[in-house]
Amino acid sequence: MSNQNPPPTADPAETSQADRRPSFASVLGDREAAAYLVALCLSNAGAMLNRVAVTYLVWDRTGSAVLAAASFAISFAPYLGLAQVLGAIVDRYAYRNVMVLCDVIRAGLVALLLIPGMPVPVMIVVVFAVAAVQPAYNAARVATLAQILTGDRLTVAIALTLSTASVAQIIGYLAGGLLSAVDPRTALAINSLLFLVSAAAILFLVRYRPSVNKREERRHVLTETADGLRLLRDNKVLRTVSIGIWGLFALTAVPEGVAILWAVHLREGPEIQGAIMAVDAAAAAIAVLVFTRFVRPSVRDRLIKPLAFLAPAVLAAALLDPPLAWVLVIAAGTGVATMIMGPMNATLAQCIPEGWRGRVVAAANSGLQLSQGIAIAGVGLVVEFGVPVPYVVGAWGVIGFGIQFLVTRNWPSPAEIEEAKAAAAPPR
Repeated sequence: MSNQNPPPTADPAETSQADRRPSFASVLGDREAAAYLVALCLSNAGAMLNRVAVTYLVWDRTGSAVLAAASFAISFAPYLGLAQVLGAIVDRYAYRNVMVLCDVIRAGLVALLLIPGMPVPVMIVVVFAVAAVQPAYNAARVATLAQILTGDRLTVAIALTLSTASVAQIIGYLAGGLLSAVDPRTALAINSLLFLVSAAAILFLVRYRPSVNKREERRHVLTETADGLRLLRDNKVLRTVSIGIWGLFALTAVPEGVAILWAVHLREGPEIQGAIMAVDAAAAAIAVLVFTRFVRPSVRDRLIKPLAFLAPAVLAAALLDPPLAWVLVIAAGTGVATMIMGPMNATLAQCIPEGWRGRVVAAANSGLQLSQGIAIAGVGLVVEFGVPVPYVVGAWGVIGFGIQFLVTRNWPSPAEIEEAKAAAAPPR
């Protein structure tokens, strides 16, 4: 008989506690988390309102569709390199302070747009400057939330941020359109005020936590930027989860991105474009909350791989050239497919070491923005050559099966994810 002690078994009580589903109240009851969510909603709504108001103002001033489109599209330009450098700068300072500073800077820049008679080229430069602050804000906000909450409360909080962002986007677009129709400068003034209120909420209700990166240990900002990119590339969990997020959004962003083209194909007006976009966003907001709140953490983790194929399956149905009702179902289905974004983003945040979140999140967000833009532009380009929208969207769904297969076949095991979380956790 062996005299070896039997391997220790997990305490059922501890396992049950680890697999417990935190409630929304447990997150919203935290003063810092609640202030963070309010600030995020105000800031996101302000950013969307700004896009609509500036686009309308440029169109009203010039009557040029090209300039109006440029004033909107330029908001994505900072993700082509600048965002990664900003992420390295963000890591040098307290993340909370970066959020406050970004909101204050954007409030001041938007206020400049209220100057009467400002030349349109100067307006577009100011819009670019406002957009250039966004990547730094996004990197700092993810890092701040990971400091406020840990464990599955962080997962629930991220689900709330995703839903809040979707609702804020809808409100911002709608309010921007309504206010711009009355007076675009009023919309911009409200936009500037929203940024200031958001900054105040973070400043007074979120605790100051200094950066772990000491001034004397800093290197050149481009060197630190490269370090962040290498960490994202070399860490299997960070790399695979990031690619999974990029692939998922490259698929699910298509119905919203080509909504106007689909409405034209159906011989419908702009109200149908809005309906497709709204249904997509609303379904995403609800699905991510329901999935994160009512499915146990262990079950959620097991479902990520099979649910990754939901988006391509829904898009492939477009090959049938469905009528309007089913187009709305497809749009809602792609929104529902984003339900796994909560746990995926939480895994990403928990596996980034303290002091590196700005760089890695900025790089991951850049890939996210670019993957969406490339997918939407690619579908639009094929449609431009005369292929009907439903067949292009459906074909993209079929291609999506291959994309998701490549992503999920290399998905890290639960043990690898836990090991990465442990390595990234700050020392006790």
